[in-house]
Amino acid sequence: MKTIILAAAAACLCWTASAQQTTTTTTTTTATTIVAADDAGQESDGGSGFEWSVGVDLNSNYVWRGYDQSANGKFFNLNIQPCVTLGYKGLWLELWDTNAFNGSYNEFDITLGYTIGGFEISVSDYYFDFESPYFSDYNASHSLCATVSYTLSERIPLKLSWSTTLAGEDFHDNGKRAYSSYVELSYAHTFDKLFDVEAAVGASPFKAPYWCYDDEGFVPDGFTFTNLELGLSREFEIGCATLPVSLRYIYNPFIHRSYGVLSVGVSFGN
Repeated sequence: MKTIILAAAAACLCWTASAQQTTTTTTTTTATTIVAADDAGQESDGGSGFEWSVGVDLNSNYVWRGYDQSANGKFFNLNIQPCVTLGYKGLWLELWDTNAFNGSYNEFDITLGYTIGGFEISVSDYYFDFESPYFSDYNASHSLCATVSYTLSERIPLKLSWSTTLAGEDFHDNGKRAYSSYVELSYAHTFDKLFDVEAAVGASPFKAPYWCYDDEGFVPDGFTFTNLELGLSREFEIGCATLPVSLRYIYNPFIHRSYGVLSVGVSFGN
């Protein structure tokens, strides 16, 4: 159902973009120049207009914070991940979905965020138990996570982010809420506009029973690295479409497990 909603939203946005493109009388070169100038103006004042994007990715598997969510120990399990993002003056809303082809995992996320300068703050609702009604017991089928991040600059895109679980099935053995958290430091570099290299280091800063545990259910008490990641990516422009391709190597030093994730996609936006 969530995938159908995303598909409908994507179709509406694409139809609107197509209608606008049909009625325009400017040449491609002129239109490109106008868009570039408008984007530059938005970057200088923090974003002044309505922005949208819609896309879908196909991933060899789904790895989150150094943990494989869908492959169940297998190296390969295709996931399809549609996404719709709407933004206005730094405020943005994202609808994201992932579905494993073999039915082993499904998730639907709604994220509301605000970006100003290098700072970004967001709140995400994760819905992952599709066997329970969407508006059932929240702790049983949802979790709520707040994230704060800061990127140093466009020239030096060093990014530090902190995420904390505020609601959901996240409790210590004594019944108290754990506020399981995740901290990550990442950096991306573009080589001569040919491809991007991205590296990330992520960890649990303290005991995090919601997501940081081994195969036997053991939860470490202190600071624990769970995500060492290195990736290569490239975006291809074909008409009004963008085709992102990426390959990532991920190693979880806590459970001593590594993954390779290949992703291809297509997206449209302004």
